[in-house]
Amino acid sequence: MFNSISNNFSAGVIQFKDVRESNYIVLNSVFTFRADSPAYQAAEVLEITVPDLNIDRSTETGVIIRYLSREMSYGYPYVCDGGTVLKSWIKDKNTICIEKLPQFDDQEELIIYIQTIYLQLNQGGNASKGTRKSITIEQAEKYLYFGYDTFVVIYPKWVFLHIDFSSSSYAYRNLDWSCVFEGLPSDVKADVPIIGAANYKNDKLGGVNVCHIEDCVWSMKAEDRNMGFENTGNYVFGMAYLIRDNQPVPDVPGRLRIAENPIKGGTYVQMNDFDLEVEPELGSASIAGSTGQYSKTTVTFYPVSVPEDMPSFRAFYLGRMMNGSGLCIQLISMEMDVLANRKPITFTRESGETNLVFKMFDTSAIMALNE
Repeated sequence: MFNSISNNFSAGVIQFKDVRESNYIVLNSVFTFRADSPAYQAAEVLEITVPDLNIDRSTETGVIIRYLSREMSYGYPYVCDGGTVLKSWIKDKNTICIEKLPQFDDQEELIIYIQTIYLQLNQGGNASKGTRKSITIEQAEKYLYFGYDTFVVIYPKWVFLHIDFSSSSYAYRNLDWSCVFEGLPSDVKADVPIIGAANYKNDKLGGVNVCHIEDCVWSMKAEDRNMGFENTGNYVFGMAYLIRDNQPVPDVPGRLRIAENPIKGGTYVQMNDFDLEVEPELGSASIAGSTGQYSKTTVTFYPVSVPEDMPSFRAFYLGRMMNGSGLCIQLISMEMDVLANRKPITFTRESGETNLVFKMFDTSAIMALNE
């Protein structure tokens, strides 16, 4: 999780949940801003400045923009919330861009939902194939109907969810709705935009409402549904990349951990099965992993995410060397500098030889740096 540094459309501080891998990042954020602000009116592209990301350019992806349009007519609510999908991309490691459309210039307040995946531009990688899993709708009394294309693809840290709404029983059209999405992980919690074709007050934009998902329960309030939401031909759907709230609780209070496979330091520089656990109160750190870096005495890696309380420290470990006919066990030092840019982790072969090809599984006392 991180906060934005600034933006060019007067949205204030924007908070993001994130999942970072070697060639993509999943971001979740919802924020509101004024479309009548001078900053928004002057912007050609909406730009959000953020701390360093793990990718420096991305392919284009989609985010949802929405506004509220609600009135009373003859004593009944008249809901015509509108919106659409905007293109979004990462311009550089510190800038997230979102396209700006003139169709929203006459609105007062706008809401943007970033629930998407940004893929590194022009970089291959080992694809991790997910499995589509159908969602079964559970209800005490059946009145909600969803199509075949309601499914989820589950990954350890995030899911891709697609909602294909069909209809409701006529008697329930003006009531609040809820049902259980059997098959969706229980650690997914979010407000997800639901998009329809019809918007009776705007012929250029579709209808955009919001449903809520928590503990496998899908719900939607009657006051949050557009007129004609259930009509045939509205083709209501929703899709989102949602981050799971399943961060593991440390086995030992105060334990700090970085676990990445692999942790990278460049195109051909990486350490596999990297697992670092630090216990500051005990002044110790355990480490595991393996790497093969030839013609190097020192090598530096950059973790994707570092626990907030992680200290800067230096420690010495024994590594099993995997090359040549020299010593099979040698001393290797490791430094972690959380105050430096990108929070580097540096390994140095203390024997002075120019190959860092080793396996490591050791625990050591730590010495503080930067104090």
